[in-house]
Amino acid sequence: MSVELHHRAVVADTHNDLLMAVTARPPRRWASFFRERWLPQLREGGVNLQVLPVFIDEQYRPEGALRQTLRMIECAHVLAEGNADAVRLCLDG
Repeated sequence: MSVELHHRAVVADTHNDLLMAVTARPPRRWASFFRERWLPQLREGGVNLQVLPVFIDEQYRPEGALRQTLRMIECAHVLAEGNADAVRLCLDG
């Protein structure tokens, strides 16, 4: 694939453990950690669209699964709000 084609195309990463990694930090650091650690990688890779799966590690199952799921969804909103110049959530199809 040529570099030119890559830059013209909409590039989607359909699997990333980003939410799992970000929620391992204190909530006050979520937006800044994303901006410092993940955003540069996504930009360098030319990624325009990111699908963020909510995967629950074994350590949270079964009792903590719902709590961790909600924490990851909250994290996605915090990332978008804290990086509004670069991130938008698609909430419907």
